[in-house]
Amino acid sequence: MTGNAAVFIIVNPAAGGGRGGRVAWEIAAVLRAAGLNVTIRHTERKGDAERIATEAARTSSDGNTCIAACGGDGTVQEVANSLAGLRASGDAGAVMALAPAGRCNDFARALGVPKDAKGMAETILRGAARPVDLGRVNGRFFCTVATAGADAEITRYVDGMKMPLRGTPAYLYGASCVLSRYRGCRVTLEGDFGTFEQNVFVASTANTALYGGAIRIAPMADPTDGWLDLCVIDLVSKARIITLLPRVLLGRHAGQPEVRFFRTRGFTMRSPQPIQLWADGEPIAQTPALVESVQDAVRIFVPGSEPRTLVRPGHGTSP
Repeated sequence: MTGNAAVFIIVNPAAGGGRGGRVAWEIAAVLRAAGLNVTIRHTERKGDAERIATEAARTSSDGNTCIAACGGDGTVQEVANSLAGLRASGDAGAVMALAPAGRCNDFARALGVPKDAKGMAETILRGAARPVDLGRVNGRFFCTVATAGADAEITRYVDGMKMPLRGTPAYLYGASCVLSRYRGCRVTLEGDFGTFEQNVFVASTANTALYGGAIRIAPMADPTDGWLDLCVIDLVSKARIITLLPRVLLGRHAGQPEVRFFRTRGFTMRSPQPIQLWADGEPIAQTPALVESVQDAVRIFVPGSEPRTLVRPGHGTSP
């Protein structure tokens, strides 16, 4: 990058019970001390992060811009949709950064982004800007896992919880509340792996191995290999789910008779009645759905030893 580097921090101030705002200011302090021009923008409602990211990327004339998503996985998904859309249209200038401050922070965890604000800032200053794959459902990008079935219902429940639980504990609590009433769903999956029709407990499409606060639903998923890993778990008894769930949490469910894995570039999902898919903790689409991998969809700063991508001339002042 050349010219005057700029960093836009898009923050959900409500993320993590207010942690988002604190993390944003701590990151900004480190970056400004290093000489970067930093602007903090707050979101107020759904869609703001995507809109602000697009505006920020388009106002950069020389492409020497970093846009940091500070919040939960929903904020990250919005910024990723903005930058991936611009990149697909030929505007590859802005680089994304992650400032995890939400309930699960699965995408940041998968990419090895530090949990502390100083480490996040150092990743922007000295990290490598690397191309990362995203998934896409009916035209909407997702970062981690798009899921249908019980996982979607659990995620919906967790999203509406008022309890101060985060990560895996929140997921487990949601599972205990949802599984007693879950009846499964019938889906038809058709793609480069063939055609599959089954009553399923869950059908999860993974760009990364982790979701739900470090649950390893697809242990081999890699957001840099151009593939999605599809995990399908057959509808089984409640008693069997109780014994199977610990294996899923630890990523040790491969080889179980009710579990199937497919590696795919893309596939369609159909169902007799519309089924909602959730991804990155947000509702993203419903069946019928086209799910696909988009290779090198966005560039993201990750920890690494490559030369600095951002130059640091002059101090910024925007609040």
